[in-house]
Amino acid sequence: MVEMFMYLPLGAAAGILAGLFGVGGGIIFVPALLVGFEWLQMPESILTHVAVGTSLACVVVTATSSTLAHHRRGSVIWLRVKEMTPFLLGGAIFGAWTTDQLSGYVLRLILGLFMLVMSIKLLVESERKVKNQAQRDPPFVITALMGSATGWVSSMLGIAGGALTVPFLKSFGLSVRNSVGTASALGLPIALAGTASFIFVGTDHEQLPPWSWGYVYLPAFFGIIATSAYSARWGAKLAHFLDQILLQRLFGLMLLFLSIRMMWTTLA
Repeated sequence: MVEMFMYLPLGAAAGILAGLFGVGGGIIFVPALLVGFEWLQMPESILTHVAVGTSLACVVVTATSSTLAHHRRGSVIWLRVKEMTPFLLGGAIFGAWTTDQLSGYVLRLILGLFMLVMSIKLLVESERKVKNQAQRDPPFVITALMGSATGWVSSMLGIAGGALTVPFLKSFGLSVRNSVGTASALGLPIALAGTASFIFVGTDHEQLPPWSWGYVYLPAFFGIIATSAYSARWGAKLAHFLDQILLQRLFGLMLLFLSIRMMWTTLA
């Protein structure tokens, strides 16, 4: 359990990014946990699965803190949260089952490709499109499909779904700040359902290290949440002082860096 302390800086950094970008921290947690678990010589067959499950458990705490901070500033559109939550829950449960069927190599490659596509979209999107769209309600079918797909992909990759829900909400006219705030709230049902599912599907795995609860590695979980919940509030505050276009560009650059690193280490 002494290794828990090595995760404190990771929690602080990921918390700030979670509040700033509405990503729940998972998109930072998973690559970092993979490195940490490799250092601990965790079995290759479960290394990625434990990183994803542990990330989702951490996202429960980080997303809660980030959501409360954004709510106090009025940037969470709760109607969108209510509409998408049932589909996010179902998708997240199915995503955990899907992950249990895939190899760690395939999971890392999927995550890297996903982040690369999203980063390019955010970086090339025009300023006029970002600023000048009128708000409109997404059709029910689109909400159902997007919610289910987001829950599935996010749970499978250990993220809160902000990389998907922020662009989706923006495409229907929400400002970047409202999109980020609402995405933080949408990440909570994903994380809750995903964590419970990863605990269930991983409980009987024979290669799990001590102090594991299913696919959740408790030393990493407690080390990260010790700092991430508090730092997420600072990230949410910062999001309300930055220019909206700058905020989007920073989000895109962050995803680009992480995608290149993920794919390089996977294919090397």
